[in-house]
Formats: sequence, C-alpha cells, structure tokens
Amino acid sequence: MADPFDRERFAASVRRRLDGISGRRAVEAWPTLNTAMISRARRGENLTIGSFLVVCKALRLRPFDYLIDGVKRRRVTRKTILKQAVTVAVPCETRSFDHG
Repeated sequence: MADPFDRERFAASVRRRLDGISGRRAVEAWPTLNTAMISRARRGENLTIGSFLVVCKALRLRPFDYLIDGVKRRRVTRKTILKQAVTVAVPCETRSFDHG
C-alpha cells in the first residue's frame, strides 16, 4: 500500500518556514517543538502523528495539505475481518493414559 502522506512536500514546507532559523532558535520560538522533531521534519523522516500535528500547528501548516488523494487503501469490512481467522475450529482429541 502506498503511503498517503507526501513527506517530501511536508519537508520542503518545513524548510521554507524555518529558512535561516536554527533548531535551537526554533525551539525558543516554539516551545512545543524539540530539536529532534524539527530535524526529522526538515529531512522528511518519520514522525509520530502527534509530532506531525505539533509541527503543523507551530509552523501554521495545514495537515491535510500533505495528504495524497487517490491512494488506494484496503477496504476493511466485517466480512474481511472474519476471514482473517488464524486457526480453524476442530475438535480436540485427548487420550487418557494409565499411569499405573
């Protein structure tokens, strides 16, 4: 499944917003951010959803702007969930042993 998140576009937006601002200066300006979060965002690396939203809020970016429309996602229904059974229900045979 393709990733519906445009990392490169997000990273480019973060770099534009923080152009000329060091990571430490950015943390001073936006205390909700930390240098590791800023670094990952600038490079387009994985962020938790919480970190992504914090970066978006601090830098006034719109999160849905980085959603790629048209990415085919697997449809999950009750029927598909029920088909995912790991084991088949079968009668269990037990033997009784004489320990005598």
